[in-house]
Amino acid sequence: MTKSDILAKLEYFNMVHGVTLRAIAGLSDQELDYRPKPNMRTPRELIFHIYTQELLVEAVRSGGFNAAIASRSNPEDPAVAAEVKALSSVNALRTYAEKCHRHAESIIKGMSEEELNRPVDSPYGTFPVWRFFEFAYDEHWHHRGQLYTYLRLLGKEPTMLYDYQ
Repeated sequence: MTKSDILAKLEYFNMVHGVTLRAIAGLSDQELDYRPKPNMRTPRELIFHIYTQELLVEAVRSGGFNAAIASRSNPEDPAVAAEVKALSSVNALRTYAEKCHRHAESIIKGMSEEELNRPVDSPYGTFPVWRFFEFAYDEHWHHRGQLYTYLRLLGKEPTMLYDYQ
């Protein structure tokens, strides 16, 4: 895949991210621990997972992606419990989301086309670096759908999916 193709996808991902930030803002601090059923993630945990997934691009850039790094985006992992707990407000979650997204964006923009196409071994198979970017993008959409369901269960109307203002 060419770098210009990846940058075009990134441009669209930036618009998707903007909608997600507005969805996060639809929550109150008290709703961050809402759990519709036991063993389901809370909004805080979903948002942590969505945006920490983007940071996995840092590991694939260096070629050091493994199961321990993959579990870093799992809010149920005891190793990240303090980090998840520290995201104690909607404002803190929005700041975290923005920081993760911008960091991942800068990594992708800073990579050459050759680097973006380099194969990386992972617990899921061997893929080019750019494919991990797409995995994070797919993960974002999937879990944002969950977040939208939570907002509706909380009696809130989420931001329109394609409101890229």
